[in-house]
Amino acid sequence: MRLIQLIYMCLSMGLSQPVLAAAPALTVTAARLLEVETGRVLRDQVIRVENGTIVAVAPRQASAPVDIDLGDVTLLPGLIDAHVHLAGGEEQTPYENLKETAARAAIEGVANARKTLLAGFTTVRDLGSRDFADVALRDAIAAGRIPGPRMLVAVKSLSATGGHGDDNELPEDIHVERYKALADGPEEIRQKVRENVKYGADWIKLLATGGVMSAGTDPTMADYTEEEIRAAVAAAADKRRDVAVHAHGAEGIKRAIRAGVRSIEHASMLDDEAIRLAREHGTWLVMNPYTNRYMLDRGAAGGYEPYQLEKAATVLEMKMASLRKAVAAGLKLAYGTDAGVQAHGLNGRQLAMYVDAGMSPLQAIRSATIVDAELLRMAGRIGTLRPGAWADIVAVSGDPLADVRALEAPVWIMKAGEVVSGSAAAP
Repeated sequence: MRLIQLIYMCLSMGLSQPVLAAAPALTVTAARLLEVETGRVLRDQVIRVENGTIVAVAPRQASAPVDIDLGDVTLLPGLIDAHVHLAGGEEQTPYENLKETAARAAIEGVANARKTLLAGFTTVRDLGSRDFADVALRDAIAAGRIPGPRMLVAVKSLSATGGHGDDNELPEDIHVERYKALADGPEEIRQKVRENVKYGADWIKLLATGGVMSAGTDPTMADYTEEEIRAAVAAAADKRRDVAVHAHGAEGIKRAIRAGVRSIEHASMLDDEAIRLAREHGTWLVMNPYTNRYMLDRGAAGGYEPYQLEKAATVLEMKMASLRKAVAAGLKLAYGTDAGVQAHGLNGRQLAMYVDAGMSPLQAIRSATIVDAELLRMAGRIGTLRPGAWADIVAVSGDPLADVRALEAPVWIMKAGEVVSGSAAAP
């Protein structure tokens, strides 16, 4: 009965592959294994995998054969990115994005999913897509049709009229026929939450302030009232879903925390009250400074408009200051990169920025493993190499506790017991 319940749960979340895959048992070993829970580096451990799940981790016995010996590398859990946007082309101007068909966006998503997986990220939360491309991508990956990370999706982000998710760059007499989630007032918000769930959303994403990428919006300004955000949280809870809120400005952050959301995305302008509220409510913060750094490094060559670059410069400075304060305050800091605003496959580069903000390398690695797993309510199944977890494993050269940049270039990757990148050294 428990197996049937687990299969039903995974099918409903688009996670069927790890449970249903019928793979032969195998063993994996390497010189070192980082136990992310304790920070211990264990030598010569053997991971036994059966049907895509880790069933044992134990010291290697001299006489015991091993199927995959990776040699002088460090093993870690598959990484998690809690904020991506996989559908659509990379480095597009707003006009190029407007011209992109839903079919092309979905095809680009296939390539982006593969890049993400090859970067060592075996699970992602996709927070806002278009025309249900994220749902199709999630389901195709779960069915084993295409390679990619395990996905949780939010369908279309809820936006107030004139907010970060509205077509503010278009004049009134030009209309684009794409699925929208514009909603003003509690009733409209509840309806859009239910509609997103109907079409396949695992999470609800709500845009509580202006943004960097949207024309005519101010990241410091709140676009939803606390009452409206509470309506989204209540409607999502009725469907056993959680709410992630895009919020740069302090007022939007505080309204969202008081309303009971599970995570704040960006959290660029934390003040003392916001920090106190986040601590009291246990709210996760998903801060993504690499996005803004990437935008400024690429400039116009990356397809960014002058207004986007101006806002990115302002937000980056405030976001790094807020990140340092959040680290010092011991808040729940999860790992999300907003990949899709920047090119895909670079997800690991933000880890070094977390360390620059005051985290230890181990804390940064935990943010992208066990902390993200807890945020996503998947603790024990992802982000760990302990028995019972899905066999998501990455190998990196060197010691990531000495230099977290080692995680920017994994040399070997396994997802749910299947080797997706790299080759084994001779045993």
